[in-house]
Amino acid sequence: MTRIWDKFLTEQDKAVYAKAGYGKRGGFGTRPALFIIDVQYNFCGDEPGQPILEGIDQYRTYCGEAGWKAVPHIERLMLLAREKNIPIFYTQSERRPDLIDSGVQVGKNHRGGEKTVLAGTHATQTVAPLAPRPEDMLIGKRKPSAFFGTLFMSHLNFLDVDTLIMTGCTSSGCLRASSVDAYSYNFKVVIPEETAFDRFEASHAINLFDLNCKYADVIPTDDVAAYLQGLEPRAKPGG
Repeated sequence: MTRIWDKFLTEQDKAVYAKAGYGKRGGFGTRPALFIIDVQYNFCGDEPGQPILEGIDQYRTYCGEAGWKAVPHIERLMLLAREKNIPIFYTQSERRPDLIDSGVQVGKNHRGGEKTVLAGTHATQTVAPLAPRPEDMLIGKRKPSAFFGTLFMSHLNFLDVDTLIMTGCTSSGCLRASSVDAYSYNFKVVIPEETAFDRFEASHAINLFDLNCKYADVIPTDDVAAYLQGLEPRAKPGG
C-alpha cells in the first residue's frame, strides 16, 4: 500500500524501517474516545477552497484546503461515535485578550500576537459541520499537548477510555504532541490518515510517518469506521 510519506523517504530510510521493525500495529482497545483537535475556522478558513497563500492574509494559522478536505472524514467518525455513545472530546485553542496565556509563543512565533486566536470569537469556533454538542467534552488548552495543564487525563480516567482516536491539526504540532503524550500514558493511539492535516506538506507526511513508526497506528479512516461500527453502544455516564 502506498503511504503519504513514501515520496519523502530515501532508500536507506526504507531499508532501516523494514529491518529495524518499526511500524507494528498497536491495535484497538474496547473503550475508545474520539478527539477533534483544533478544527477551528482560524485553521480551516471560513469556507472550503481558498488557496493557502490567500487564506493566510485572514488567518495566519490557516492550513489551506487540507483542513476542509479532512472535515467530512472527521464528521463520518463523529456521527458513528454519537451513534455508539462514544465520548467525543474537542480542544478549544483560544487566548485571553492580552495574550499573556500564550507565554513564550508570542516571542517565538510571528503569528503569536494575532487577534484571530481570541476566546469567544468566530475564528476560534469549531467549524459548523463538527460543532460540539452539550454532552461533548471541551478541553481548553494553551500549549500543543491537550494533556498539559488541563483536565483531559482526569476525564479519560473517569470515562474508562483505553483508545484515543486522534483527528485534526496540525500533524506536526498539537495532534503530534497530544498523540505522543497519549502514548506515554499508555493509551492505544489511532490516527485516521484522512482526518489529519497540516499547512506544510512535508511536515504532515513525515510526522505521520514518525508517529506511525513509534507512537500510533496511522491507518485509513475506513478501518477506523469499521472498528467503531463493530462496537456495542456504550452506556452513558451515570446510566
